[in-house]
Amino acid sequence: MISIIGSGKIGSNVAVHLALKGFDDLTLIDVIQGLPQGEAMDIQHMLSAYGIDLEVRGSNDYKDIEGSSLVIVAAGFGRKPGQTRLDLMNSNAGIIKEVCEQVKKHAPDSILLMVTNPLDVMTYIAYRVTGFPRERVFGMSGTLDGSRLRHFVAKELGVSVSSVTPMIIGEHGENMLPLASYTTVGGIPLSKLVDKAKFQELVTKTRGVAAEVIAKKGATIHGPAAAVTVLVDAILNDRKALLNASALLNGEYGYRDIVMDVPVIIGKKGVEKIVELELTQEEKAELQKSYDTLRDAISKLNIELPKRG
Repeated sequence: MISIIGSGKIGSNVAVHLALKGFDDLTLIDVIQGLPQGEAMDIQHMLSAYGIDLEVRGSNDYKDIEGSSLVIVAAGFGRKPGQTRLDLMNSNAGIIKEVCEQVKKHAPDSILLMVTNPLDVMTYIAYRVTGFPRERVFGMSGTLDGSRLRHFVAKELGVSVSSVTPMIIGEHGENMLPLASYTTVGGIPLSKLVDKAKFQELVTKTRGVAAEVIAKKGATIHGPAAAVTVLVDAILNDRKALLNASALLNGEYGYRDIVMDVPVIIGKKGVEKIVELELTQEEKAELQKSYDTLRDAISKLNIELPKRG
């Protein structure tokens, strides 16, 4: 069973994507009375129309996530026009702490996939609160950011998005770091196909497009849901897929006790390996900005986190 905590725009859309893939039965959880039940009924009817036999249920009780192999957390406040992801930090920190305490209690053997922003910090909170090994707590960040970079690169070069393999590391936010030498088009490094000025244009578009979507329609929904689905597919089908996700670093890239977006191997155990890339001095300096921003953010959290050994 897969449980989704948070039945708002993103959580419910994640449920639709996963249901249509036919992965497993779904449980939707939310604190709003009636919301998860109504979403579950609506999705169940959709599946019936398509002839897909899955059970979808909604609940306001965390105990109903018992037995979940995978828990997806999309609870909390979303960005509003003009907000950065980090602006949400202390609004969502207490919510995520409470959610993760319930996950620890009712689904202690699950893999925990985080969606709530600011994603790197919320994933760090989840790691500290649950006590789960780092392999079982990660965020969907780079899979989403990569899909946006992929779109812009394909459009710029006039190629299919299927030809583009993106690579982004660092903060899921203003300091995200797309890498030209590791983003490839048909196996050719992007750095060989566009000049530095054009690549910087692509970086700027990738960093800013979520805010543009939010300004136009109020929230990003379909892109995040698709990114979650890609990760869930890699987990449930043990694909050993090299993807990007926010994971806890334990010496990789020279950092410890911080969550950032890095390339990882995703399989049935979750994050089965963190892949370290050889970076230039300029790229290392840019990555340091992500670390400094996230470390400063964590120091300003308005909640107390349990210590981990």
